[in-house]
Amino acid sequence: MRKEKALIHLLRNLVSIIADEAERNPEFANKLDATLAALPERQTVQKKRKMKSIIEDLPDINAEWNSRGETDFRLWLRDQPIPVLRAIIREQDLDAPRRTIKWKEADKLSAFIADSLRARFSRGSAFIGKSTT
Repeated sequence: MRKEKALIHLLRNLVSIIADEAERNPEFANKLDATLAALPERQTVQKKRKMKSIIEDLPDINAEWNSRGETDFRLWLRDQPIPVLRAIIREQDLDAPRRTIKWKEADKLSAFIADSLRARFSRGSAFIGKSTT
C-alpha cells in the first residue's frame, strides 16, 4: 500500500509538470494532444446511461403476471432482451447469491424470473385452507 501511494504521488507530480509545460509550449501541447488522441474514450459513462434508461423503462412484472397468467407471462418474458431481464432480476432482488450473473441465455433468465415470482406468490399458501381443529 505504501508503494502504491508513492507511485500515485509521483504520477500526479508528473502530470502536473506535463500540464505546466503544455501551457507554456504550444508545440509540446500539440504533440501531447496528437499522442493522447489515440486513447479510447471511457465506456463506463455510456454503460451507466444505457443501464439508467433500461431501469427507467422496466415493466412491472407483478402486473404483467396478474394480467397475463403464468403461461403467457413466461412467453412474454422470453421476448425481453437480456439487459432488461438482468435489470428485472436486480430490481426485484430475485438472485441474492448472484447465480445468474454468468448466464447468457434469455430462456434461462426468463425461466428463473418466472419461477422466482411463482415462489414469491405461493409463499404462505401452504397454510391457507388448513383447519386448526
